[in-house]
Amino acid sequence: MKNVLKYYYNLDPVDIHQKDDIYFFKIDNFKYYMHPIICTDNELKEIFEINRELLLRNFPVHQIILNKNNDILIQHNGINYVLLKTFIKENTLININDLSYLANNTPVIKIDSTLNKSNWTLLWERKNDYLEYQISQFGINYPVVVECFAYYIGLAENAISYAKNTTLETKPSSLDKLVICHRRVSNNTTIFDLLNPLYFVIDYKIRDIAEYIKFKFFYNRVDIWEEIHKYFYSTPLSLFGARMFFARLLYPTYFFDKYDEILEGTASEEEIVSIIEKQEEYEEFLIDIYSFLKLNYNIPEIEWLIKR
Repeated sequence: MKNVLKYYYNLDPVDIHQKDDIYFFKIDNFKYYMHPIICTDNELKEIFEINRELLLRNFPVHQIILNKNNDILIQHNGINYVLLKTFIKENTLININDLSYLANNTPVIKIDSTLNKSNWTLLWERKNDYLEYQISQFGINYPVVVECFAYYIGLAENAISYAKNTTLETKPSSLDKLVICHRRVSNNTTIFDLLNPLYFVIDYKIRDIAEYIKFKFFYNRVDIWEEIHKYFYSTPLSLFGARMFFARLLYPTYFFDKYDEILEGTASEEEIVSIIEKQEEYEEFLIDIYSFLKLNYNIPEIEWLIKR
């Protein structure tokens, strides 16, 4: 990697450290990262445009550094890499205020983007089809997953119907502008991760908030209601936003992400058991969220959930 940095970027760091496929080093008190990427050329170009725009606004995102050929990426050992220069040192876990701050300061004008992930129903329908195909092909190897798979697909279909009906019955308001979000926000997301442009997508602000709440519920085992109350006190939602927020909470990302990790060999099947064991508690949480939202928004109920 030292020769690669010298050749493509004319950088000559003294020490280079590696964690997984990420290389990092310091020069003149700035930290640099050679970060692997998996995205299309169009997505990478749009990420670079967003990165440049945010830097012009003096927003503290990591800076993508072009190589000597003015290309965004280089290839090393068959892996595509982007060089990032960071202006922050903070590596603490995010909270809901950090997500709110990012969303409130990154409205997006260009919505016809390959990074636009706001068509949830289409994306979730495709995901369901893909998962059902996977389980039909490989399910025999994962009996624990197979046993509860139909439940989570059913929950996803509920989320799809809820989001689809929302788009038919309500319209986004000025409160529902598309903003910078992330492919995934979890309980382990740090401030450093939050400002990494390689993780950016374009979506409604409630995407990151809902994902944060779900992962916080399943993995941190803390009372997240204080953060939820703070968020809704400081950030008004439209009826459209409130309904889509509930749809996002219904969608079982936490289960499907872990299932993907199991298939990729980066997690064991036993790790999904703790999720399954908390599902009844999560249903009760969804009922509480519904009741909380219902105080200010006329959102439709999920009949089977309310009657349980």
